[in-house]
Amino acid sequence: MGNIKLAIVIMLKLFLSLCLYGYSLHAVADTIAVESPTSSARHEVTLIRDKDYKCIQCHKDSKQTLSGSHGETAHQALGRDVNCVDCHSSIGPDHREGAPKVIKYSSAQSQAGSDKVFLDPDTILKANSQCVDCHQPSDLRESSWTHDVHAKNLTCSNCHDVHATKAKVLEFEHKQRVKLCVDCHADFTQLNKEK
Repeated sequence: MGNIKLAIVIMLKLFLSLCLYGYSLHAVADTIAVESPTSSARHEVTLIRDKDYKCIQCHKDSKQTLSGSHGETAHQALGRDVNCVDCHSSIGPDHREGAPKVIKYSSAQSQAGSDKVFLDPDTILKANSQCVDCHQPSDLRESSWTHDVHAKNLTCSNCHDVHATKAKVLEFEHKQRVKLCVDCHADFTQLNKEK
């Protein structure tokens, strides 16, 4: 009977040892499984979405012309790309049906003329506020004295068109800039002389 007891005790010790060994293997496997994703180079899914995709379906050239005037420099200043809704906010779902919810930019001036829409100075400042959100007045003043003189009198769109093949004025040579000034001033000067 002593041999049977000894055999049972050995078998129980062996069973207990196997259970502890199996548990330790399981614990090591869990540790490796937890550390594995961080140590291995797994594919990480990131969302790459063009925020302007829907706009570009109809306004095909707008993205390219915007990049010409608001490309690298804007990206460096803002730390991101400029997209349509940065300037044309309030784009509603019914925009495609001609709803007037999109902010549009057009030429206007505070003095009567024949070519441009007349707006009071406060409305012109409001119209220019979207541009001034990024283009600081101090920087504009340094780049050209004309910004101070025309801030309340003209919308930015009179001289700047960011969706032209070459951004209006930003790419003009000196002669072309002078011609733009002369043409505009001649327009309302002539109208005032006629009165």
